[in-house]
Amino acid sequence: MAIHKLVATAVAVALLSLILNNVAAFTPSWVFQTLEDGRKRSVGLWKMCLMAERGREGAGSGRHGQCQALSWGAEYSGFQESRSTVKLQFDMMRACNLIATAALTAGQLIFLLGLVELPFFTQDSQWWEEAIAAVFQFASFVLVIGLVTFYRIGPYTHLSWSCYVDIGACLLATLAAAMLIWNILHRREDCLSPRVIVISRSLAAPFRPRLDNDYVESPC
Repeated sequence: MAIHKLVATAVAVALLSLILNNVAAFTPSWVFQTLEDGRKRSVGLWKMCLMAERGREGAGSGRHGQCQALSWGAEYSGFQESRSTVKLQFDMMRACNLIATAALTAGQLIFLLGLVELPFFTQDSQWWEEAIAAVFQFASFVLVIGLVTFYRIGPYTHLSWSCYVDIGACLLATLAAAMLIWNILHRREDCLSPRVIVISRSLAAPFRPRLDNDYVESPC
C-alpha cells in the first residue's frame, strides 16, 4: 500500500506540473518587448498584447491593451530582434509545451486505468509504474529543451513571469519522475534474490529455552 501511496503522490505532483504548464501556455506574459517607437508589448506562446501607456489611460496604466492571437511562425514574435531566430525559438517552445502537456496527461490516464483494474492495466503489472515514470521523465526532458532554447531571446526582450511558471512546471515533472524511478529501483534492490529465510547462527548452538524465534524473512 505504501508503494501505491508514493505513486499517487508522484501523480499529484505531475498534475500540478500539468496545470502550471497550461496556465503559462495561455497567458501573453512570456516576454516583454520594446518596439521601435518606444511602445512595449507582452508576447506569449499563443497571444500578443500591447501594453497600455502610462499617463494616458489612468487606471489602465500598465495593463494589457489590445491583444492579438499568435500561431506557428508568427512575425509578432520578434520586432527589433532577428525574426527568423525568434520565430524558431517561439515555435520550439510551443512544440515542447504541447508535447509535455500530452506526456503529463498520458501519465495521469495510465494511473487512472491502473486504479480501474482493467485486464491489461493493473497496479500489480510490472510496467505500470515504469510507464508512468517514463512519460513524466519525457515531459520534463522536453520542457528543459524548450526552456534552454527559449532562454536567450534577444537584447530588446525580457523574460516575464509565465516563463518562470513553466520552469516550475518542469521542476515538478522532474520531481514526479524521480520519485517513481527511486521507488522502482528501491523495489528491485530488495527483490534481486529469491524469497528465502535467513537463519541466525545462534540457532546452531546447543538448545536452550528462547522467548523469541530467531530468524529473518526477506522482503520478497
